Amino acid sequence: MESTVTIALGALLVQEKSNSRCAVAMAEAGAVRALLELLKSHRCEESAARLLEALINNSRVRETKVAKHSIAPLSQYLLDPQSKNQAAKFLVTLALGDIFQHEALARASDSVSACRALVSLLEDQPTDDMTMVAICALQSLVMHSRTNRRAVAEAGGILVVQELLLSPNVDIAGQAALLIKHLFSNHTLQEYVSNELIRSLTAALERELLSTSSINEVILRTIYVIFSNFRKVRFSEAATLCIPHLVCALKDGNEAAQESVLDTLCLLKESWPQMNEDIAKAQSLISAEAIPVLQMLMKTCPPSFHDRADNLLHCLPGCLTVTILRGNNLKQTMGSTNAFCCLQIGNGPPRQTKLVNQSICPVWNEGFTWLFDIPPKGQKLYILCKSKNTFGKSTLGRVTIQIDKVVTEGVYSGFFSLSHDGGKDGSRTLEIEIVWSNRPANDNM
Repeated sequence: MESTVTIALGALLVQEKSNSRCAVAMAEAGAVRALLELLKSHRCEESAARLLEALINNSRVRETKVAKHSIAPLSQYLLDPQSKNQAAKFLVTLALGDIFQHEALARASDSVSACRALVSLLEDQPTDDMTMVAICALQSLVMHSRTNRRAVAEAGGILVVQELLLSPNVDIAGQAALLIKHLFSNHTLQEYVSNELIRSLTAALERELLSTSSINEVILRTIYVIFSNFRKVRFSEAATLCIPHLVCALKDGNEAAQESVLDTLCLLKESWPQMNEDIAKAQSLISAEAIPVLQMLMKTCPPSFHDRADNLLHCLPGCLTVTILRGNNLKQTMGSTNAFCCLQIGNGPPRQTKLVNQSICPVWNEGFTWLFDIPPKGQKLYILCKSKNTFGKSTLGRVTIQIDKVVTEGVYSGFFSLSHDGGKDGSRTLEIEIVWSNRPANDNM
């Protein structure tokens, strides 16, 4: 009678809780097989599942053959349309999760059926607790087995997990991202990687930032793994649209998040020479929004970040803004000083400040911006300071500045001595500020 079975199950549960060594004795006496039969016949399902999970959760029981032989019946119970008891289904899912903690059992041939059963369970939109347990069980299954990865994909698991990335439960979203990372950790599922997958991960990253003001490191690392293993997605529109969110994570995330973003941006950068020109240009321009953050990382973050940050800084398009602030002690031996400055970089046309009349300490406060597709390397800024009077123009001095280092430092400023006739006159100086950034520092172009 069912009532007798229920009492017996209750007694065995009490015994197992009071003495964990009883679990092995029960398993050896055939308890696991009997409990699986109860589940199969849908009798005393919750009590049977509770005791079964308790037994399988014992590490010594998992080392016996009964654990391996339980995989197929437990999977079949989840797939059986007559299995309606949600508490029992939760406990059975938990038992499968217990089994697959053992790597050898996760590789067993019957584990393929467990993959299908767990995907089917997730398709039915179970409770958050059951969803979490099912995802974790799938992680154990796919972590060490290519066969299981393919089984999950063929069962429709990729789309199911993509939907879970947008779960309002941030823990579920994080575990879903980790499952995707395991699924695509090598080239086994290359036909299943898609733009939609990148869009889903990007949306999950954005959603978590908006809802919790935090950056999910797992999602970032998953994006990196996919870009690393599947080169073709780096060339996609989805990859381009992902970059603003990566820049945001670089700005607001912790060190682990920043490291993932640096790795991902460096991967994309490596592919720009092989990309369509328009796509490469779009990705580099969007990535340039990271320039101020990268410059800050060069000053504040661990040395391990420096090579990657510096590498990116020296390949992103940007703006060089030179501001001539003022001159000091621009005296002439004859006549008044009516000073102005001419600026030139490379073979480009010169730029010129306004003329300040009758002042040996003129204030210009004028900025000039040069746009570069790639940062200037080995180039110099030439500034010629002159005075205009009735008899023509006279040279007050010259300044030559190597502009490479401003790319990394962001701002380079100070008083620069004017040289004249091969020597420097320390009393004559120009105050200059040079800025490298992703956008002009002023409107004078």
